[in-house]
Amino acid sequence: MPTATALPSVLQYTQKISSAPSAHATKSLISHYSTSAAEHSPTNDGANHGSTYATLTTPPAIVATHFDLSKIPTAEHAQITRDFIIVPNYLSPQEHDMMVEAATKKLKRALGKQVRYEDGHFDGVITRYRECSASDWGGAPPAPASVQGAEQKERQTPGEVLQAIKSHYFPQDWKWVAPHILELEAGKGGIKPHVDHLEASGQVVAGLCLGSTAVMELIHDKEPSKSFRVLLPKGCFYFQRDSVRYQYKHGIPIEPEDHQFKGTVYPKEKRISVMLRNALEPAHHNGH
Repeated sequence: MPTATALPSVLQYTQKISSAPSAHATKSLISHYSTSAAEHSPTNDGANHGSTYATLTTPPAIVATHFDLSKIPTAEHAQITRDFIIVPNYLSPQEHDMMVEAATKKLKRALGKQVRYEDGHFDGVITRYRECSASDWGGAPPAPASVQGAEQKERQTPGEVLQAIKSHYFPQDWKWVAPHILELEAGKGGIKPHVDHLEASGQVVAGLCLGSTAVMELIHDKEPSKSFRVLLPKGCFYFQRDSVRYQYKHGIPIEPEDHQFKGTVYPKEKRISVMLRNALEPAHHNGH
């Protein structure tokens, strides 16, 4: 089985990503991920309102390179790629390195410099990990209107990155749980398939993948013969919602030989994920 050396090119869908997006750049990117061009009329300023969120879907070119749906009935592919969105290269290299440095410092401040990786999570799901909350990363104020249409500098803080995600992809009236940082040890860290606690957050589980490429496996909770894998390159932004969030268990294979995508094994290097979850509210939790 081959070992990964390089990721597929998807630059045609990710040119957006080197700086905090202007309104024009945001509208251009979102249009690639929308199933309805009507949502992107000239009067749309690029802000993501609820109607745009509802139309998002992963573009076919990215599905081809980042999804393995071979164990999913063809009739269900569209629903899965609507409910699992991935934006490769969401972070520029500089933004990625800034996020890694900030997350590492946050873990050290929260846990201590000599803290060891934990062997098992309290619920038995995660192995060889470190984690902490990042409540002070809750967000940053939006860019002033006078500069939103101009080319902007790269996002300089975690708060700016997370605020951009919330502003550009999700309804503006949503409330959010404090961001969560999870680091997996190289070689040994992993996450067993699970569904995030239904009473702890709402219909969206989102993340930034930092440090190394990860392979996520998703297995249907009631029909385990139905499963799929997603390739998560470092610097990507992704989120699962609705049918995928509630009906599929998700995890990162623990054994190095199982950390593979379409026959290629990806080395299990140290990986950090910054997780965002919307708060559980009657209007947003999809009846769960």
